[in-house]
Amino acid sequence: SMLLVLSWSFQVPRQSTRQAALLQAAIDKTEQEWQQILSPEQYYVLREAGTEAPYSSRLNSVKEPGVFVCAGCGAPLFTTSTKYDSGTGWPSFFAPIDNVAVKASIDFKLVVPRTEVSCATCNGHLGHVFDDGPNPTGQRYCMNGVAMDFRSNDKHPESASMVSERTSASPYRLDALQILPVVMINGIMGSLFFNSFVTRLTETGIQSPIDALPLFPAIYFGVLAVQACNKLKLT
Repeated sequence: SMLLVLSWSFQVPRQSTRQAALLQAAIDKTEQEWQQILSPEQYYVLREAGTEAPYSSRLNSVKEPGVFVCAGCGAPLFTTSTKYDSGTGWPSFFAPIDNVAVKASIDFKLVVPRTEVSCATCNGHLGHVFDDGPNPTGQRYCMNGVAMDFRSNDKHPESASMVSERTSASPYRLDALQILPVVMINGIMGSLFFNSFVTRLTETGIQSPIDALPLFPAIYFGVLAVQACNKLKLT
């Protein structure tokens, strides 16, 4: 069946011609080449958009200061400073290192729209981002641990320094695409309940309090949609 996927890409920072050529050579691989360098579990998640079992990743327990990088290409994605325990069983973060580390796209693979997160460098699937995270972003980047590797700041000071410079130069800001699925879901649900209420009102009228019940969830979902729209101010 055909899957609807709306993609949104971020601009990659400028690099020298030589750096760009080396990076392109590192990530411009055939699927057969990816299968050779990735484990079966990594290939399933990164290249086939699979999902690892919850509580299966060793990265869940990592608290040491460091950088989480893409297991496919080594590009830096997240830091321990934005990691938190979401209780879901997958490594979770409230923000990537900046707006060019990952890219977002809306997928309808489970019918309900979700915001998929991929490595902006090699397009490897990482997980999804949800609108129920902690402050200051309110986002939960729910990532597959097998799709990432961890580099401690002590053992990789050069990586830590580079990530710190990127974060300072371009602080992370919410992307409107992350908010769109929440607006869509709540807007659709609110519309369905409101249409049910209007149908009863026009066909039979309000005969009892029960006939007005659809109005309450309509208002509830409408408020959630408006609250999500208000987050666009943070983008």
